[in-house]
Amino acid sequence: MTAPKLAAAIRTAVAAWELKTSFVQRVDALADPGKLGGELASGVEEALIAAGEDLAAVRQEVLSAPFVVLTNVFEPTQLPDTPDWFTPVPDATGTYAGRAAAIAAQAFLGMETVSYGSENSGELFVSLTAIPGDGKFARKSQGGLRGHTDGVSFPFNGETDASNARIAPSPDVVTLVGLRNPKSVPTTVMVLQEALGKLSPEDIHELKQAQFSIESQATFLEGMRDILGDVHTAIDEPVFKDAAIGTIVRFSHSSVSPTEPGGAAEKAAENFAKACSEVAQAVAIQPGDLLLVSNRLCLHGRGEVGGEIGGQSRWLLRTYGLDTSQLDDSRRHLGNRPAHVLFP
Repeated sequence: MTAPKLAAAIRTAVAAWELKTSFVQRVDALADPGKLGGELASGVEEALIAAGEDLAAVRQEVLSAPFVVLTNVFEPTQLPDTPDWFTPVPDATGTYAGRAAAIAAQAFLGMETVSYGSENSGELFVSLTAIPGDGKFARKSQGGLRGHTDGVSFPFNGETDASNARIAPSPDVVTLVGLRNPKSVPTTVMVLQEALGKLSPEDIHELKQAQFSIESQATFLEGMRDILGDVHTAIDEPVFKDAAIGTIVRFSHSSVSPTEPGGAAEKAAENFAKACSEVAQAVAIQPGDLLLVSNRLCLHGRGEVGGEIGGQSRWLLRTYGLDTSQLDDSRRHLGNRPAHVLFP
């Protein structure tokens, strides 16, 4: 089984990086995730080769999996109290180790660690914690989340948005980093292939048709208005598409609906949402773990978090991985933005 071997290799690479760097040097290194990813990926490769592993086989197994849990890949030590907002991620030994581990894993898979300028001001990592108050984000942070893919209004990798060619693809991988989870609140994963098995051929046909409107998710809305002047919506797009790796998906219960309400398309979307709930699996991300979720082959959500704020309450980090080997620079912000910040 590949996951334990890859986890051990990442753990070795991150520990070696920590041993040879000071805290200040780690701060500087994380400001250039592309360079750091190359260095850490080399360390991961060396550890796997020393263990007698075939690098290509390990990569392929992980890239073809809907999700992979990598346990105990870093030491989440010297953490401050859990923050009560998405950004900034506090500077601490444990948060730097967790971020380095995520960058190492994604770089080994041939992906750049990226963010989007329209979400959380382009921060590369964000905290997933319970937020105080009665507002929309507070309620959402404390409750459960149904299945979705991230950056859902953005095109699949290798495709261009019909309304604006600069819009970058949605991430290939969503990576969650475990810092605290005292109540073992589950992240839920919904494997697309399992959900397809519960749909009729007619439903699958409808979901492959270019007849759905896909709106931006809540965390992107404010940034979209600032950058684009309006909220981005992809019109007349499919939910499923056939690709080299099989059927892929872009979907969110709250953001995807038929362009023309009613009929077979709406029923198919309802049936897919139901199928996702039926196949959902619970994964409790523990401190020191990474969860890599394919944003093409799997949806993800979350169990109910509850209202405990700060202190030692649940704390994950989230970041994105994208194969940018064919990405034109026009789809990055550039200018005064770091290279990893994609448009919009």
